[in-house]
Amino acid sequence: RGMPGSILSLMLAPLKIRDKLFGVLVAAIREGSARFSDKDLFYMSFMTQQAAHAIENLALYENIYQNLFATLYGFVRALEFRDAYTQQHSIRVTDLSITIAREMGCTHEELDILNVAGRLHDIGKIGIRDDILLKPGKLNDAEFQKIREHPNIGADIVGKLGMWGREQQIIRCHHERYDGRGYPQGLRQDQIPQLARILFVADAFDAMISDRAYRKKLHLNDAEQILLAGAGTQFDPDVVQVFSDLFKRGVISAH
Repeated sequence: RGMPGSILSLMLAPLKIRDKLFGVLVAAIREGSARFSDKDLFYMSFMTQQAAHAIENLALYENIYQNLFATLYGFVRALEFRDAYTQQHSIRVTDLSITIAREMGCTHEELDILNVAGRLHDIGKIGIRDDILLKPGKLNDAEFQKIREHPNIGADIVGKLGMWGREQQIIRCHHERYDGRGYPQGLRQDQIPQLARILFVADAFDAMISDRAYRKKLHLNDAEQILLAGAGTQFDPDVVQVFSDLFKRGVISAH
C-alpha cells in the first residue's frame, strides 16, 4: 500500500483534434487493490476520441453558423444599399428590440434569437422589385400585395437552412397586428410570438423616425404618440408600455 497521496495506477489519454493536442484525460487510483488494465486504457482512449470528434463537430457547426449568418446579412446589406432609408435599419431595429426585450425580462436565449431575427427581418424584400420597393407615391392594391409577401419570402429563405426555426417564425410574423388585421397570416394577440410583437413595435418606430421615399421622418414624440394610439389594436399594449417607459427615461433616442 502506498503512502497517502501516492498514485498506485495511472492512465493518460491524449485528446487530439486533427493531430493537434487539445488536452489530456487523466485517471488515477490512489488506494485499494484495483489496477488499470489494457482494457481500461482502450475504453479510455475510445472515450477521448469520441470527445475529440464531438468538440470538432461543435466547432465546425459554429463556423458554419457564423458563415451562413454572414452570408445572409450580406444579402441584407445589399438590400439596404438599394434604399437610403433601409441603410442600418436592421441594426437599429435589432438594437431597439433587444433593449425592449431585456426590459421585459426575456432570457439570454430569446435575446440571441431576436438578434438573428432582427437583423434578417427584412431579407424578404430582396424579392420585391425596385419600382415597388422604392416607389415615391402611394402603393396601389396590387403593389401593396407584393410588399406583403416579404415576411413569407424572408421566412422561406431562412427556413431553407433548417437551423433557425424560431427565428424563421419571428420573421414571418413581424407584421402581424395585435387585433388580427396584420399579414401574412392574420394572427392575433398571443397567437403572435412575443418576440415578433416586440420586433413589430421597434420596426414601426424606426420606420416613422426615418425619411422614406414617400414622406419625411416624424418627430420622436409624434412617433411615440402613434405607438400609444395603436396599443391594443396594431401593437401589443404591454410592449408599447415598456417602450414608452424607456422613451420617457431617455433610453430611446433618435438615430
